[in-house]
Amino acid sequence: MARFHVRDTFTVEDKSTFVMAGFVIEGEITEGMSVRMPFKENVMITSEIDHTQVIRRPDGDVVCLCIRCGTPKEAALWKALKIKDQTIEIISTPS
Repeated sequence: MARFHVRDTFTVEDKSTFVMAGFVIEGEITEGMSVRMPFKENVMITSEIDHTQVIRRPDGDVVCLCIRCGTPKEAALWKALKIKDQTIEIISTPS
């Protein structure tokens, strides 16, 4: 299991992709792995990472985990979770 610290979140491509920008704390993260985070007590939300992107900045690299959403409403739900400045788990998706 990997861990990722979310510095900020945003949507792109007509609000059909939700992006978590931050940095890897532990492990390696690749596309096809899944973001897992608590939603309510004893309820977890899991979604597959569509792709990753690294943005080079003068103050350090930022890793973007991109989740492809079926609709803008789904992306809005992710945004409503307010996961900025949180550490989340990244798990391997069973094949």
